[in-house]
Amino acid sequence: MIGSRMMAVGDVHGQYDKLKKLMRKIKFDPAQDKLIFLGDLIDRGPESLQCFDYVMHLQKQHPESVVYLMGNHEREMLDYYDALAETKDELDVRLLNRTSQWLVYGGDKTLPQLQKLGAKALQNRLDYARNLPLYYRMGDFYFCHAGVKPGVPLDQQQEKDLIWIRSEFYEGYQGKETIVVGHTPIQNLQHMFEGITWDMYPVIRDNHIILCDTGSYMENGRLSCIDVITKYVWQA
Repeated sequence: MIGSRMMAVGDVHGQYDKLKKLMRKIKFDPAQDKLIFLGDLIDRGPESLQCFDYVMHLQKQHPESVVYLMGNHEREMLDYYDALAETKDELDVRLLNRTSQWLVYGGDKTLPQLQKLGAKALQNRLDYARNLPLYYRMGDFYFCHAGVKPGVPLDQQQEKDLIWIRSEFYEGYQGKETIVVGHTPIQNLQHMFEGITWDMYPVIRDNHIILCDTGSYMENGRLSCIDVITKYVWQA
């Protein structure tokens, strides 16, 4: 469709004010645009539930135009609640809260918000999160949270790689499809790549990778959206 955009949003991580500001800037038109959220709407930031709910409702309202992908933080949240369902007493719960990887990596900001929900409201959100897709593919563009395992066909990729992989993908991917990802803030990748201007914008690599996580939750970090067709960027 003439004038349509294919836009990817990097990791939001509970930055609701930035999310709202970004959405105002991009002026999303569901009749023409495709808007893909690359996962990790939650954790680290102060308003994870608001971010999750905003995108969940937007996706339900425009299911043909909005995609919300599974990130490793959504998966960790689900793993926590699966483990919580297996606890037998308060001692088990306390042990879980002391050992949970999710709580160490930012879930401690999200859990108190979820605990304020009623049982049905919580379950509705967990059910929605459990059914998030792992990837979205359109033409020569393949969107996922973290990346793909080099040498493995795209239709045979495994969840653990799609939401967790890092260096092996960044350094080893040589496919012809463009892989659009979030997951690792570009601020943490400067040591890995040479010849790149680190100006807080999404990074477009020569090996058909677009890195969209610009550290929304970090000091001076930004939340970015890129039209993968024109490479135009909006930020908040």
